[in-house]
Amino acid sequence: MFGFVVLHYLVDGATAQCVDSILEYCGGESCRIVIVDNDSANGSFERLQARYAETPGVTLLHNAANEGFARGNNVGYRYCKSQLHCDYIVTINNDAMLTSADFMPLCTEDYAQMHCGVIGPDIVSLKDGRHQNPSYGIIRTRSEVNRQIRRFRAILLLLHLHLYEPLVRLKQWLGHQSAADSPYTHATAEADANRPYKLHGACLIFTPAFVQHYDEPFDPRTFLYFEEHILWMRCQTAGLTMHYDPRIVVKHVEDASTDSMSATTRRKMIFTLGNYVRSLKVLGRYMSSR
Repeated sequence: MFGFVVLHYLVDGATAQCVDSILEYCGGESCRIVIVDNDSANGSFERLQARYAETPGVTLLHNAANEGFARGNNVGYRYCKSQLHCDYIVTINNDAMLTSADFMPLCTEDYAQMHCGVIGPDIVSLKDGRHQNPSYGIIRTRSEVNRQIRRFRAILLLLHLHLYEPLVRLKQWLGHQSAADSPYTHATAEADANRPYKLHGACLIFTPAFVQHYDEPFDPRTFLYFEEHILWMRCQTAGLTMHYDPRIVVKHVEDASTDSMSATTRRKMIFTLGNYVRSLKVLGRYMSSR
């Protein structure tokens, strides 16, 4: 049994597109879908309730507060594990879509052959057509965590002081690296199996080995960001492997829910960087315990 967890916030059009793609390619007795609403206050959850009220295999859950990425997905994962007794649990962003009917067969084939803990598909960005899996940029040392925290705190200070011109220059400097040179996206779906990698959080397939070991996939101490780094550390701790399968393809619109939030650019940056720092502190605790 496969359980799909779709975390919803505000944008019901994107969520419906995601859910409909799952129903199209994986619908049936062996598939369950759990939509978790992160306390949307714009009527979108109610519209989803009406849309899927008569759809077999679709469950809608509502969080009383916005729990963020980790805790929101954890709610759906726990429901899939304890209430639906799913063997495989997939967390998929509401702005991502399945593309073919071989999704579940390929996942079960990967697990049978490799007994991996987490499977990551080829995630293709609809913004630029580049491939977001796998990612080789893994933060693995306490010194790197501290360096990143200092960097983001410095940018936050500039934001709070309204020093826009220095920020513009800083953004221009950070933007010198083109997408083609970025370690986080690739022009092709090929992967270097000789390099350690983590998997993109837009779609993660948790296999029976992971589900049996962990009652929650994500560390609940984070709200947003760096969940993939922490998941990599959790897998390392449990002796579970990650496997990237380019045969499984998912399309990713990117940032539908975060882009929908009404705030100035400055406020969005403060929100983002503040969560960067908080999540990095959680990541650092994993390293302290190793």
